[in-house]
Amino acid sequence: MDIVERNVQILVSVIRQSSVYKEYKKQEEILSKQPELKDRVNRFRAGNYLAQREMEREHLFEKMDELVKESEELRKIPEVNAYLDAELALCRLIQKITRELTWGIGLDIPAL
Repeated sequence: MDIVERNVQILVSVIRQSSVYKEYKKQEEILSKQPELKDRVNRFRAGNYLAQREMEREHLFEKMDELVKESEELRKIPEVNAYLDAELALCRLIQKITRELTWGIGLDIPAL
């Protein structure tokens, strides 16, 4: 294993020890106790991801309207709200790490 791989493993370990990750895992476990609700949340998350990646704009606005309504309904459920908040915090941590790596190595990414 080279030095980059070793340090990536160290970073993974540090993230797993972070309060952000621990909160995410705690909320994931709570949500997992309600399998039907977890399935509903996962369908929402998948739909949200696909809508954000949608290249074809034909039905995009309709999909986004549906997702907004579903989000509003799901966010009323405390376990779902806590899980989605914890997931967002973890994603933001990963995004921050990615930005720092990208900037730190001078990777030239064009503005979109």
